[in-house]
Amino acid sequence: MVSAQRNLSYVFEPYKAIKVPYLDTQRPRPRSGHRIACDDANIYCFGGYNPGLPIDTASNTWSPDRPLFRDLWCFNIAERTWKPLRILGDMRDELASCAMCMNGNYLMIYGGTGSPFGSKCSNDVTIWHVPKGECHDAHLKLLTTKGQRPPGQYGQSVLCHKGYFYTIGGTNGFDYNCDIHRLNLKTLTWECVFIGTGQEGEPIGRYRHELAVLNEKLYVIGGGTGAWAFELMEMPVFDLKTKTWSMETPKGDDSFKGPICPMPRKCHSAVQIDTPNGAQVFVVGGTDGNLAFQDIWRLQLPEMQWTIMRKCVLPKPIYFHSATVTSSGCMYIFGGIESDELEGVRTNNLYKIWLSIPKLSEICWEAVVHYNPVLARYGKTRLAEAGIPLRFVQRLQTA
Repeated sequence: MVSAQRNLSYVFEPYKAIKVPYLDTQRPRPRSGHRIACDDANIYCFGGYNPGLPIDTASNTWSPDRPLFRDLWCFNIAERTWKPLRILGDMRDELASCAMCMNGNYLMIYGGTGSPFGSKCSNDVTIWHVPKGECHDAHLKLLTTKGQRPPGQYGQSVLCHKGYFYTIGGTNGFDYNCDIHRLNLKTLTWECVFIGTGQEGEPIGRYRHELAVLNEKLYVIGGGTGAWAFELMEMPVFDLKTKTWSMETPKGDDSFKGPICPMPRKCHSAVQIDTPNGAQVFVVGGTDGNLAFQDIWRLQLPEMQWTIMRKCVLPKPIYFHSATVTSSGCMYIFGGIESDELEGVRTNNLYKIWLSIPKLSEICWEAVVHYNPVLARYGKTRLAEAGIPLRFVQRLQTA
């Protein structure tokens, strides 16, 4: 029994950053400014930027004179394999610092910029209805919307909440804002929620920030401009009921001799999970323009309490990466610029961190796929006959 427990702890270690090994040689090339999103079976990676690839790597998805990635990749979590998807339909040109999220079975992509940055910015919403099971093609569809669309920008942050698709902030490369627009997902009509006028009490315009939502309040986490990075200890909060801003001051981590606080940052990532103790937001890495960070912080809502994850530190500082989280609380971090200095290198590393203790069935599934890396070869029928629950079998991209 002791040996079995030791082996299982190797598979499941909460709050420890683990580099995910790939089981094949095919994978996305190193990039920054991309976005990832996930369901419980797959991680989807869209777009990104890398001006430093060798010229001989030019292809129909990347070229040295246009160093943006015109691709969409799928990583099967159970099989640990990457696969490029054949894109059908409406493929955009604005592939850097767009925003992306999952809404049920739909992948939603919004905004972004071409290269040079700010030369062409998007205000389109592109969706893909993600099929269950194995997929080879991505049928991207440009939504036809009504109402006054937000201006084309990049570096926004988006989320879906109670039937609306919200976008906050962004830049056209010159001006920054913290405006709020939302798309009614039933009527596909854009609505303007807030436009900044520069009055006292309004947050400073920004890009590459992150969002959290609790009840009817939107929390804007960090972000910055080309020259500045904003505090995480002064957090703009927008009340959707009153349509007013307030500035809240979170509490620092007081588990040390004196309270410590997260440094100002932009180009970080954040994911949100709901636990029995309330909503928790995990902020990963980022930069203040001079330093890059490898720390991970947890924000407890609505108490506004920061806690540094002392046992969970990324191998290297990272920024311009992207993160996503499964419904069971496993966070994945992909790509970005890794370095001890800002003159870093772009990466295609994938890390995973369990943010909460999942159900025992999820822990057992982790062990099954860890010790059976070629599980998919057996086929879904045989696996179901062996007693593996159908909901787990369906996560494999196999017939």
